[in-house]
Amino acid sequence: MFMGASLMKFFVIAAHIFFLTVQNAFSQSFDKGFAAYMLGNYSQAIIEWRHKASLGSATAMANLGNMYEVGAGVEQDKVLAHQWYNLAASNGDVVARKNKQNLEKNMTELQISNARILAKKCMVSGYLDCD
Repeated sequence: MFMGASLMKFFVIAAHIFFLTVQNAFSQSFDKGFAAYMLGNYSQAIIEWRHKASLGSATAMANLGNMYEVGAGVEQDKVLAHQWYNLAASNGDVVARKNKQNLEKNMTELQISNARILAKKCMVSGYLDCD
């Protein structure tokens, strides 16, 4: 059976989120955001990951970037995806850096500039003003 490219991308991103979450599972409490995401409860996943992002979690930031990139529970938005990937990359997430670079290939210079402005505003606010 042939899987469409968007379905395949969804599974790749879900696997990425899974492995990022598992990587930190031993040092942190159970990730309620990941559980919600896997059950399709995207609004709860966003709530959980926004909270963790506000505390500086690069993994949560990368997960939010993935959600905005594919439109999982949110309107698909390259600018916000870039913002979250940029923040995650700034906090050491190497995969988020690569995702941001790949995303930039399909963005205009104005979109990239706007995403950088949003990321800076978010950082200056201590990760509290991020949308």
